[in-house]
Order: sequence, then C-alpha cells, then structure tokens
Amino acid sequence: MKSHTKLKLQFRWLILLGSAIAGLALVNAPAAETTVEIVHYFSVQGQIDALNQLQKDFEAANPEVKLHFTYVPFGELVSRTLQMAAVHKPPAVSAIDNPDVLRVAKAGILKDISAEVAKIQVWNDVYPGPKAAVTDGSKVYGVPIGSNSLALYYNKKMFADDGVTTPPQTWDQLTDAAAKTTKSPVYGIAFSATNTEEATWQWEPFLWSNGGSLSDLDSKSAQAALELWVDWVKKGSASRDVVNWDQGDVPNQFIGGRAAMMEMGPWQLANVKKSGVDFGIVTIPVPKEGQKPVVPLGGEVWCVLKGDPKTEEAAIKFIQFTQEPERLRTICDTFNYISSVRSVAKQQGEANSELKPFVDQMDTARARSQDGGAKYPAISLAARSAIQRALTGQASAEDALKDAAAKIKTILSSK
Repeated sequence: MKSHTKLKLQFRWLILLGSAIAGLALVNAPAAETTVEIVHYFSVQGQIDALNQLQKDFEAANPEVKLHFTYVPFGELVSRTLQMAAVHKPPAVSAIDNPDVLRVAKAGILKDISAEVAKIQVWNDVYPGPKAAVTDGSKVYGVPIGSNSLALYYNKKMFADDGVTTPPQTWDQLTDAAAKTTKSPVYGIAFSATNTEEATWQWEPFLWSNGGSLSDLDSKSAQAALELWVDWVKKGSASRDVVNWDQGDVPNQFIGGRAAMMEMGPWQLANVKKSGVDFGIVTIPVPKEGQKPVVPLGGEVWCVLKGDPKTEEAAIKFIQFTQEPERLRTICDTFNYISSVRSVAKQQGEANSELKPFVDQMDTARARSQDGGAKYPAISLAARSAIQRALTGQASAEDALKDAAAKIKTILSSK
C-alpha cells in the first residue's frame, strides 16, 4: 500500500514537472513571426536602397514582423494586386500610384485605415492634394509615401546665348523663350505627349492652371491649354516627336543639348546634375502673371489590403513606422520625392534650392483623382486621345476636345 502511494506521488510529481517544463518552453519560445508582403514597382537604385534600409530598421525595432518586398512592373501592379486579393492571398501592403487608389478601393479590397491614421503625428500636416488622393468621404485608404509633380527645367547657357534674360513665369514668356532658343537641332521646349497617362499628366498643369477641368473639356479654358501645345509644335518650338516621347525620352533631349527647356519632375534631378548641364528650375508658368500654378500629383501610397487581422495590424505598424518625421524625410530625399507632409517638405526646400519650386507648388497641387474620382483612368484615356489627335493634326484642338468631352460625359454618367 505504501509503495502504491509512493508511485502515485512520483507520477503526480512527473506530471507537475512536465507541465512546468512545457510552460517554461512556452514562455521562452519566440513569438510566431508575421510576414508583411509589400508589392511595389520601385526600380531606381536610390529607391531600392531606401527600401532595404527601411526593412533593416523596421525589423530591428519589430523582431516579430518580417518584411518581404515583391517587385511588380509598373503596368501590372494594380492588376496583380486585384488578382492576389481575388484568390485570397493578398499582399499585406500595395504601393499604389495615387490616381489608382480610389479605383482599387472601389473593388472592396483595401482596408479603411481612418482610425489608424488619426494616430499618426503628422497626418494633420499632410497637404490637401495628397490627402484627397487617399480619401473617400470619411474613409482613408492609404498613406502617401511622398509626392512628385512637374516643374520647368531650363538650360542657363542657352538662355544667355539666345537673349532670354529671366526664366519664364507666364505662358507668353514661355512661348517667347521657346521661340528664341529654337535653333536646329535644338528645340525650345520638350515634353511628353505619348499615348499614355504621361500625356494627360504633363498637360494637366496647363489645363488646371487655366481653370479647366477634365470633366469639361469642351470649355474655352481647355481649348486654350491644348492650343498652347499645338502652336509650339506647329511653329517648331517643340518637336513633332513629342507624341512619341515618354518621360524617359524627354530628359535625354534636355541632357543631350537638343532642348533648351523641359517639363519634368524631381526624379530626374540626379541625372541632370550628373550630366553637367548648367540648369535652373522654376515653377510651371501660368496663363497670367500673379496666378498660382496648379500641378498634378504623382507618387505612391502605402495601402493596406483586407486579410488576416494580425497581418493587417503588422502592416499598419509598418506604415506608421514610415511616418516618423526624420525617417519620412530620409525616404523622400532618397526617392527624390517631395514629402506630402508640409513641415517635412518645407525642410527639403530649405535644404535644396532645386527642390524649392516643387515644394512651392504643393499647396495648390491636386490629386488627379480629384478630377473624376475612381473614374479618372478612363477619363485620362479620353483626354490623351484628344491631345494626340490635336498634336498630329488629325483634328483641331476644339474638335478633338469636343469628342473627348462627349466620351467623358458618358463615363461620368455610367455606374
């Protein structure tokens, strides 16, 4: 009997010991890792370097989360994001081009993060344009990584040689400077009017600064903005090849000494500097002196996709991490972007005079989706078709825009 009791006590002790060891193992076991997959199309070395550093810093601060960056070509990012969500294997974050955010949100795959962004220190300091790109009513579908826009680069030596004493501030001054600096094989101005979003994007500063709208392309304001471009091509101040040039071709013309001016964004600053061209940058010229330029906003947005709650939480933690002011400044400087946060952008402009024109335009800059909402991509297609027809002489600016306006009215009235 005593030995039986002894055995029972030993058995109980073994059970307790096993439970204690198991409990100790659970305490000491590492927390299960959460992987945050981020799809993007960044391919410039500076951007890749920034992402690598961001991953290193974030994982050091959050060892329970691993970041996995997946590169997708620019033209495939939206479709790939939608496809991944459709098979219930969405990425945690998609870096979506800002004019596409509301369109993707309409598909119902993006998480409304309005409650979470309200906790971000700098959210109230985001410029109106970038904020509009991610907002639908009270819902917020992403946080801007940074912004870019367009300004006017000019060749200082060519200006001096051809008697242009000051960089242009108005359309008349711009037209005059383009005419004076046009000497074969040099054109006065270069821009992109290829049959892609690049054409609409590069025309919008002239359309919007003149009070026009993509939803009202048969207006006099729109006609005057397109006729400005048509006249440059007709008079030889701009090459007829602008209809074939993308935004990679335009800086090649400027750097190669075949264009005295170009309409271009801050992402080309490093290349222009490296070329040795003596250049300056000013804000986009406006129709009349004293007006403010209204430029379109480029740049990507961190968007959280609906999925596993734990992954969503980790994705939001990553986005909040990117928005700490010093880190945000580093990201934008490395990307050659203007911060969407006013206080950070002002610091960038003060530190780099070449970025200042881009910063100066941020207060009045517009999200492209402010002109058509989720239907902007379809509206842009109609607009750029009109631009191409007018520049190639297939139709007058007035007729091309009237046809586009009719298409856009149908787009806007459809569900």
